[in-house]
Amino acid sequence: MWCSFRSCVRRNNLLAIPYEIFVGLRYLRAKRRNRTISLNTFVSVTGITLGVAALIGTVGIMTGFKEDIQAKILGTTAHIIVQDRMKDGMGDYDAVAKQLETVPDVVAVTPFILKQVMLTTQGSAQGVVLRGIDPEREGFVTALAHNMVSGRLEDLSQPIAVKLPPPDNPSGPLQSSEKPGIILGKELALRLGAFVGDTVSVVSPTGTISAMGMVPKIRIFAVAGIFQSGMYEYD
Repeated sequence: MWCSFRSCVRRNNLLAIPYEIFVGLRYLRAKRRNRTISLNTFVSVTGITLGVAALIGTVGIMTGFKEDIQAKILGTTAHIIVQDRMKDGMGDYDAVAKQLETVPDVVAVTPFILKQVMLTTQGSAQGVVLRGIDPEREGFVTALAHNMVSGRLEDLSQPIAVKLPPPDNPSGPLQSSEKPGIILGKELALRLGAFVGDTVSVVSPTGTISAMGMVPKIRIFAVAGIFQSGMYEYD
């Protein structure tokens, strides 16, 4: 079979490309009398390209949103929580923590206490979930230290100096005293109107039983810091 030099080179180049591209170029480069075929093919390829691009963009956005939500949740709560389902507390938690640290792939372990209480200030009161933590080990398990927008996590390890009136005379002169620290979420701090250095009262519904009924336990804490995790429910 005879062919000119230019046509042979053209056929060899077409054979060197993949079959799918060869078929696509054949319909895109239709003859002048069949320009309708080329237009239809171009519109179809453009539509498929835009559809695939939109799908890839949507999947990328949803994947990023999922990872962001997961990071915020795991930044406040540990990956795994070990509890004693027979009772509320765990008396030998330190021994259990040491045993869990020997499990492969376990990076860090820290104990915590979770209770529902009420926080009160002079102008507001809110029912909250109070989480008691170990400041020295909490930073290895959650991202609470990185979510601090005011104060430091280490400030919980030492009492905070505040000025309060005498317990028996609320309208008396302010006196210097030391109170344990507490960290509030940003949204909770705005609702209570409490910021770093202010004091809040923690009211526990489970108190002592007296002749007048159940007497709740009340303890004053000083706000040592404010955190923002990005989740409204946690803040």
